[in-house]
Amino acid sequence: MKLFELGKITMTPSAISIIASFKVAIGDLLDRHQRGDYGEVSEKDWRENTLALLPETVERVMSVYNVGNKKLWIITDPDREVTTLLTEEDF
Repeated sequence: MKLFELGKITMTPSAISIIASFKVAIGDLLDRHQRGDYGEVSEKDWRENTLALLPETVERVMSVYNVGNKKLWIITDPDREVTTLLTEEDF
């Protein structure tokens, strides 16, 4: 079950590089993100994601997935209009 809308999907150049290098099925990662499988986020971030799904809350939803020896972040903005795939170097 999808918990929230993703909006427009965007990717940084470094995320595109990881996706291409490791032949990542981004649809699978986006599906996990949207179903509430946030991957390798901290317990605090998991709680914040859960709170972000409440109707009265406007917060981002963040997932972190291990891809090879790299990490790929997926962040859906609070307004649910844009979801971005990015890497640590993009922060």
